[in-house]
Amino acid sequence: MTLLRRIFAFIGLLTLVSPGFAADRVGDFALLDHTGKFYQLSYFGDHDAVVILINGGDDLGSDGSVTALSKVAQAFSGTAQFWVLDPVTGDQRKEVTERLRRAEVQLPVLMDESQMVAKSLGVEAIGEVLVIDPDTLAILHRGTVASLAGALEELDEQGAISASSGAKTVGAKIQYAAFDQISYAKDIAPILERNCVSCHHDGAIGPWSMSSHAMVRGWSPMMREVVMTRRMPPGQIDNHVGKSFQDIAGLTVTEKQKLIQWIDEGAPKDEGADPLEALTFNDPKFILGEPDIVLDVPPQTIPATGVIDYRYVPVTLNLDRDVWISGMEFVPGDRQVLHHVIAYLSSPADKSAAEEAENQGENLGGFAPGRQPDAFGDSSGRLIPAGSNLLLQMHYTTSGRETVDATQIGLFLHDAPPTYVMSGGVAGQRRFIIPPGAKEHKLRGEQVIEKDAYLYQMTPHMHFRGKYMSYTAEYPDGSTELLLSVPKYDFNWQFSYRLDEPLFLPAGSKLIAEGAMDNSDRNLGNPDPTRPVFFGLQTMHEMFFGFTTLRYEGAVPETREALAQTRIGQTSSGR
Repeated sequence: MTLLRRIFAFIGLLTLVSPGFAADRVGDFALLDHTGKFYQLSYFGDHDAVVILINGGDDLGSDGSVTALSKVAQAFSGTAQFWVLDPVTGDQRKEVTERLRRAEVQLPVLMDESQMVAKSLGVEAIGEVLVIDPDTLAILHRGTVASLAGALEELDEQGAISASSGAKTVGAKIQYAAFDQISYAKDIAPILERNCVSCHHDGAIGPWSMSSHAMVRGWSPMMREVVMTRRMPPGQIDNHVGKSFQDIAGLTVTEKQKLIQWIDEGAPKDEGADPLEALTFNDPKFILGEPDIVLDVPPQTIPATGVIDYRYVPVTLNLDRDVWISGMEFVPGDRQVLHHVIAYLSSPADKSAAEEAENQGENLGGFAPGRQPDAFGDSSGRLIPAGSNLLLQMHYTTSGRETVDATQIGLFLHDAPPTYVMSGGVAGQRRFIIPPGAKEHKLRGEQVIEKDAYLYQMTPHMHFRGKYMSYTAEYPDGSTELLLSVPKYDFNWQFSYRLDEPLFLPAGSKLIAEGAMDNSDRNLGNPDPTRPVFFGLQTMHEMFFGFTTLRYEGAVPETREALAQTRIGQTSSGR
């Protein structure tokens, strides 16, 4: 973007744009395309423009506009990003892919299932084209594909577009979903209670409390933004692919439509009582219930600034008998500074031994922001032999103030030995160099399943540059199955995704984690996009781990030696 355009955009008088569109701006948004890839408008602020063609249904690939857009995209690839936006209700990815194949076109088609993006852009019909400045979110041009090349030529030559085309309604009218009357009490409050209030109440992890209509209305512009950009609810996956999972975050299409329409209408309140004010919460310290054993981690003093090396903190158990745990939960003393905890069932004499334990992937459980407690179902568990202790790998980041973290651990025990041993593994990559400025540096890791097993859970883990990650199963017969896709990884919410039904993995299967790192200045969380990044323990470095939780076939071994052999059921490799 030229300095002149930045100045005019800043004062709201974008030069040479027709008066009718001088103040025409849009909100930021994010969608997945027909392949499941994540796109956010503001991310492309290093481009002069994003061009969006509205198309879908039977017209997609058959009315000629997508083919025409593709030709313009080839001519102006250095100027703009080119997208198709599909707001047609009922369009499926497979159909879209086939229509593009027939048209011999390769363009991302953003699937606007709720129609809220198209509606927010003010489009009326199939065939409309918008040229948007992704830096200022100003609409530079409205028209059709026929007027597009001339508009982009002006943008290249003058840094602005003189006028919008008079013709923009060229195809079928878009039939937007709309609700005659949305009730705060009957429609909106239940949506918030189902999806938001568990985190957004006094004392919970959310930064503000949805305690009343007044609070929600005051924060409604922010709510609109985070819903439109898919930042909230956190932990969203691509629910069009993969397996079925427990407690997955994300609004339904109807919930999103109602919430955004209600906010756009001014977030009105019904007469009568406020349902949110009537909600009460009894937040237990431990989510899994009352632990059988509560362990106090020795308090850790954390300085206000600086980089803190990993701390390896021993915790004495004083067990005079073998116990099997059905779950493990961590309660952080100070969530602002505790980045993660990994609990190892060993007491190495020094840190190098602890790191060796980590390399083998043998641990009992852990904590990270947004991660759920470890709970083992289906009569399975993990053994803590008598006389053992825990060694905690504790990672802290400074917050600008000195503090003391006093974390607690809850252990939940089986009354009798369970039927199965729950284990863990990882498909990861440890040797890599992410070049400075790389927007999509791809990585891959494998976990080989050497004994019949059942997969229960997948936990992607990267640091600030993590962009996306997926898990795929490759079976011994050569067939593959996409299990999970996290199209927009968020370092602040490291979720574990638990399958509704455990997946059987015959011996010889592979679990493959594939993802990418964003080491560019477009990644707002990137500490320094000018430097290469290597694997390392601190958040200034990077990790690429696709953690897994699984159990191997067979009953609980009768001896510790036999149990040790069950841990040799998998290997991990990276490329």
